[in-house]
Amino acid sequence: MTFTKPQGENFATIPKAAAGLGIKYYALLRAVNAGLVPSYKPFGNRRLLKPAEVLKYIERTREGGAI
Repeated sequence: MTFTKPQGENFATIPKAAAGLGIKYYALLRAVNAGLVPSYKPFGNRRLLKPAEVLKYIERTREGGAI
């Protein structure tokens, strides 16, 4: 049996996700700790994020402005 990773389902650590999305590490860490952004701990203490879920959270918190 072989397993394949679904396309677009990349995981990143909190520092790598913050750097890749251009946001502050501590801001993302606070959001994860508050439960606002989902995280995964598949193999221990290191938390992994899906950057798409971080972007989805940012979009939900949008205020004002025209698109």
